[in-house]
Amino acid sequence: MNRPIISTLAAIIMGFLGTAATAGDAVTLSQAELGKLFPGNFQAVVNGAVTVKITARGNGTLIGQTTGQEDRGRWSVKSGKLCIVWSTWMDGKTSCSRVIADDGWYRGNGVKFRKI
Repeated sequence: MNRPIISTLAAIIMGFLGTAATAGDAVTLSQAELGKLFPGNFQAVVNGAVTVKITARGNGTLIGQTTGQEDRGRWSVKSGKLCIVWSTWMDGKTSCSRVIADDGWYRGNGVKFRKI
């Protein structure tokens, strides 16, 4: 996998870190709300440029696809945070963060995603 794609995909994971609601109708999702949102199929947009399709299955597995690349991983909800880990992307490190709902999208730093 080429380096720019790895960096962009890494931003998907990093995007869930350190998020905070801003002005408007942005709301941090609760544990129960995250439980209703996941599993599902999602479209993620990283830094406004790269689109990634993410499938989060009911058994806790993830599949991410972009530009002919694919990775698999796991997702879970712990203490009101969404935790994800990919096999290859982000060097297999787990990342957990709160999720912000804002105008039909869910977001973090540098990434927004919606259910499809």
